[in-house]
Amino acid sequence: MKQNKILTFTLLLLCVIAVSACTNGSALTGNSSWPGLASEGSIVYAANGSFVEAVQDGQKVWSYPETANNKLSFFAAPAVDETHVYAGTYTNQIHILNKEDGTLAASAEVGNNKNKIIASPILDEGNVIVLSSGGMVSSYPTTVSGETLTPNWQVTLSGELWVKPVCYDGTLYIASMDKKMNLLDAATGEVKQTIDISGAIMSDPVLSDGKLYFSTLAKEVEEMDLATLERRVMLTTDGEIWASPLLMGDKLIAADMNGIVYCVDTASDEVLWKTEKLTAEKFGFIASPVALDEATFFLVDETGEIMTYDLEGKSVGQRTLSQTVCTTPVIPENGSLVLLPVSTDGQIKAYTPDLKEDWVYTRTTEKESK
Repeated sequence: MKQNKILTFTLLLLCVIAVSACTNGSALTGNSSWPGLASEGSIVYAANGSFVEAVQDGQKVWSYPETANNKLSFFAAPAVDETHVYAGTYTNQIHILNKEDGTLAASAEVGNNKNKIIASPILDEGNVIVLSSGGMVSSYPTTVSGETLTPNWQVTLSGELWVKPVCYDGTLYIASMDKKMNLLDAATGEVKQTIDISGAIMSDPVLSDGKLYFSTLAKEVEEMDLATLERRVMLTTDGEIWASPLLMGDKLIAADMNGIVYCVDTASDEVLWKTEKLTAEKFGFIASPVALDEATFFLVDETGEIMTYDLEGKSVGQRTLSQTVCTTPVIPENGSLVLLPVSTDGQIKAYTPDLKEDWVYTRTTEKESK
């Protein structure tokens, strides 16, 4: 029991150190995370402190709420469907916003308000699945109209929940911070199975062709076959891994917290190449790599150093942002690279694939503009 407590304390300490690295020096008073970012079509949705904002080509579409509310704090990347945007708060609430204008359609308290929603919600069969840091998983209907939501089901797992779940063939795959992969029936919430894994998963698992790929703080990238639940270690890295792996055809890209990038052949697990340390001392990669096209991918480290590489491991371009970045970038349909730095003014920056500045958005609320 004592050994388990020591391991748990060590894990939590590692998480605090990593989070602190991305918030140190910022003025996000009272907060302890970095902003979340999602995109659909040409619009990006930013969950950043007191606001959720929809931005298109550098112009504000809407902001929720219209003026700052110190009781609200958003950091989980929103989920988006045809009619709504789903945003979780740092006081354990889910806010469902009308996609057209950002007005509130419905909300719910997800258990104890001392817990937080850190993971992005997911949508499945007319329901939104919401994870609380306290271990609670909740399913709510997405058909709402000005009401307080009642859950279809709720279940509490054994560990904290920080990363986005995956739904495949009616089963939810939920990684918990006590180094477990929890399999739940998506319709009922029944826990089907719990699988021990080697290390805590700090970023969203990646689903591809019936297989789940995930990185861990145990310095490994694993593949899990969802048909058989068999697992294999595809890569062992020099440093802990926070960022999700990136699949590009028959290659897997991983970036660790030591600032090293790896390329693995997915069939043989052969390491095709690895870089030297690409980041400044004591810094690495928190944001996950993103594919630009079939042959090129994009990276940004904690200090805001932007890099593009090809699948042969050759540098294609580099640019210095000089702002803390821990949020995984998104690429809306116009092909811009959209980054969300840690800032107090809600700044969002977009670049062309050759790293030229495309547009910059800086938050202006109704209160600030007067």
